[in-house]
Amino acid sequence: MLKSSLLILFVLNLFVKNMTVLGVLLFIGVVLNIIFNKELLKHLKKLKFLIFIYLTTFLAQIYYHQEGEVLFKIYSIYVTKGGILNFASSFLRIINLILLSWLVNTQNILPKSLSSYQRVIEDVIELIPEVFKIFKSKRKIKWFFRYILSQIKIKN
Repeated sequence: MLKSSLLILFVLNLFVKNMTVLGVLLFIGVVLNIIFNKELLKHLKKLKFLIFIYLTTFLAQIYYHQEGEVLFKIYSIYVTKGGILNFASSFLRIINLILLSWLVNTQNILPKSLSSYQRVIEDVIELIPEVFKIFKSKRKIKWFFRYILSQIKIKN
């Protein structure tokens, strides 16, 4: 029953454009995670860096979506209703997909061969704060990739 409901939530998340429905999907995902995910707090700590990075893209999304009803103007940038709705819908979709992936991971729905990929993705998410340290030290990007790959190799 949980597998089929997660599949329905996944399909709805991909194809529905209504903000109200996306908000309801977010609420359902949070409730399901509270009920079935025993490591929710650990996952939420990892999520704060992803949310920070995604919120920084807010400015770019507002800048590139300059059409529609103008809400207000900041210097030469028009903040439009369409730009904010575009950002909000993509943000809700990403959060919904992350919540669904946590449920799939904690309920061991994927076969063992695919669960190793989930661990690698979680390791990369844990190492996101290291990106800021590497950028501060002004290293080349190849050092970042080497560091990430070595940390994944150590954990596995």
